[in-house]
Amino acid sequence: MITREQGDELILAALLRVKGIVEVAPLAAGDRQQVRAIEQEVEAKSLLGLGKVVNVGVQGVLECDWVYVALTDLDFDWTCRPNLLMKKGDEVVGEEVTDKETIDRLAGNENAWFLHKNFVVYKDRVSFPQDVMKKICYFEIPCHPAQWPVGIQCRSVVYASPSTPGDVFLKQQYFQGRDTKGSGTVLIGVKL
Repeated sequence: MITREQGDELILAALLRVKGIVEVAPLAAGDRQQVRAIEQEVEAKSLLGLGKVVNVGVQGVLECDWVYVALTDLDFDWTCRPNLLMKKGDEVVGEEVTDKETIDRLAGNENAWFLHKNFVVYKDRVSFPQDVMKKICYFEIPCHPAQWPVGIQCRSVVYASPSTPGDVFLKQQYFQGRDTKGSGTVLIGVKL
């Protein structure tokens, strides 16, 4: 069995080989609670103009055995997964769509309504905007499974995007406040 130090070394080296990850560091134990508190505060205040936003992705990553913070650039690949969902209970009633083929297909679907050029609402699943205004619906930022090898045997690797205040905190704590155009942060969780 490898030690945590050996595991960190292998994981950090592997993550730095992922296209779009510029720097990476283990998230300090004390910062888990700080990031959680920031996300809870953002959630309490959030309305996104149309409803509550819950960052389920960051919450999930923070529950992992080992957590890392990475600074990314524009080359980081989100693999066409939605970074924002609109949900009614457990059902997805709207989602971010980024690949052109899906956008084109949905543009011809009378059940699909584009709230924004990359965000589709499924009309048969929701009464929009009434369900949002009545707080029946909410927005969720999910986590995503990573397909990157991390150099150690583990059950899964997931990543998530923090809120803007979380991003600012992480950049200040781990990357000397660097905030170049196109840079962002992701939290990466490893379940052993």
